[in-house]
Amino acid sequence: MQDIDTTSTQSLVDRYYEEEKAKREREQTLAAFTMRMDANDLAMLNVIARRFRKNRDEIAQEVLSNALIDLFARLDAGERKLLARDADEAARSLADEIAEENGIHSVEIKTGVWANHDRQITKIERKKAKMQESGNRPQSNSADNDDADADDEAAAQTGNQADNQPMTAQNDSAPAVTMTTEPENTDQSTEETTEHKEESQPMSMFGS
Repeated sequence: MQDIDTTSTQSLVDRYYEEEKAKREREQTLAAFTMRMDANDLAMLNVIARRFRKNRDEIAQEVLSNALIDLFARLDAGERKLLARDADEAARSLADEIAEENGIHSVEIKTGVWANHDRQITKIERKKAKMQESGNRPQSNSADNDDADADDEAAAQTGNQADNQPMTAQNDSAPAVTMTTEPENTDQSTEETTEHKEESQPMSMFGS
């Protein structure tokens, strides 16, 4: 009998077998954890699990895993390093207990997980600190430069006003002086000329 080529539809069954095996192996590496929850929290957990078509335990596991990292990141840097060491040392013995409960020889786990989290968090904290320092320096220098520019601009405006004011006054006063002085000089000259003529003419003995 000739071998029959596997169709794309038939390959789905193979993938389902692989997923089932991987899930079973994963479950054998997990420990049972029972907790009591408030009705409101449990209701939201059920709603989210139903919305994304996931198992409620899977949602709770992922939420707790992320929350632990957040709590760990909030610890003091020195204490965080000590707790990371204690957690990594305890993980091996806990993995052996899980293997015994699930009836398997051993559980393969990653070593130094929390120490690695500590290094990553420390790196992020240092990067943020450098960004804050570099961010504050340009702002302060910029503020000083803005003040200096404002002072220079004010001084320039004052100088321009001082230069323009005398010119304006001179231009305004010049026509006024010309208009007021010329007529006065003309009238005065006319009067002086008339008086001079009257004085220079001899008076007639017969009268005018």
